Amino acid sequence: MGKLADTWASIKTSIRIDPNLTRARRGVVRRTKALPSATGRYMIQKAPVVQWLPKYSPRWLINDFIAGITVGLVLIPQALAYAALAGIPLQVGLLASWLPSTIYFFQGTSKG
Repeated sequence: MGKLADTWASIKTSIRIDPNLTRARRGVVRRTKALPSATGRYMIQKAPVVQWLPKYSPRWLINDFIAGITVGLVLIPQALAYAALAGIPLQVGLLASWLPSTIYFFQGTSKG
């Protein structure tokens, strides 16, 4: 038992003084402290809506409404046609057609 305890103590000491593990430990601690601000930066990078929505001007509402109507007028016949080509019910094509516009709302931007 004494030999096993000595071996275990030697392993623990080696782990504690290993420069690679020490560097990795410091990196984990540093990144854990930076996590909240990094999460915010990631959200702004991946979802620009987080950045421009608080600055949204009501003046843009009429232009965005016209753009939405235009997209709808193109999207509805397109969704019906693709559903007919795929041989699936037309309702499924209409239900699937809103997803690309929703994704663009969260991940795309044209407000500059």
